[in-house]
Amino acid sequence: MTWTLDILGVAATAPVAGSAASGYLLRGPHGSVLVDCGPGIVRELAERGALDDLVAVVVTHRHADHALDLGALAFRLQFPRPRESRVPLHLPAESLDYVESFDELIGIPTVPTLQAPLAQAFDVRGLDLATPTPFEVAPGLRLTAFAAHHAVPSASLRFEDADTGATIAFSSDTSDCPGLRAAAHEADLFVCEATYLSATPQELEGHGHLTGQGAGRVAAGSRVGTLLVSHIADQAIAPRILADAAGAAGTPVSTLLARPGARFPLERRTPARERAAGR
Repeated sequence: MTWTLDILGVAATAPVAGSAASGYLLRGPHGSVLVDCGPGIVRELAERGALDDLVAVVVTHRHADHALDLGALAFRLQFPRPRESRVPLHLPAESLDYVESFDELIGIPTVPTLQAPLAQAFDVRGLDLATPTPFEVAPGLRLTAFAAHHAVPSASLRFEDADTGATIAFSSDTSDCPGLRAAAHEADLFVCEATYLSATPQELEGHGHLTGQGAGRVAAGSRVGTLLVSHIADQAIAPRILADAAGAAGTPVSTLLARPGARFPLERRTPARERAAGR
């Protein structure tokens, strides 16, 4: 069995009709890795019967649309019966205090298994974004985290199937920056945010986001195989953002809109030497 990507939610800021906020599931032969856990994601996991399969959770950054359902996930993992072992939770090292603060907000002192639900459900580990180093995040799956550019510490992620060498990258929320380019370099699948149709310099470089055109330029410059455009708040303009991304990405990049419920196999779709030659 190869790894697959399940799209759980793609909405920026908050859930919308037809989509939870940010969340993606990498499913493999020995369990699943959840990437981001925005509002609505725990329900998506439950409907897929995936809650018991989690072997790791990776959160790109602490903003609510990427992390708020960590509380709900911790409650589900801890109640009515706690799991036998804690699930590794990886997030930027600079944001580890987020876990303690969240526990202070949602903990239930009178329920022993929920007094500090995140600390009890998760083995919390910091991602060192200053020194990107590959490590095994799940059996047969390696992860390297790079520093993205956003209002809070943010990680662009690169996963590699240890058996096949196939790669998938996640932009996180970010502007175009070296860490994003490193994560996306010749990735077979690239899930990239495209929050805006058009935006001011402050929204892009100040706060740290991309337009559809920006996502397409990163995909083209990084020679990715398939670009999955995601993180759009106004779904009514998603087709226009997709068109901008596809126009900027050009060929041979395959540019698609990330849609909840879609599944993609993680496989080496195009040899890197052919992408480099523009074929």
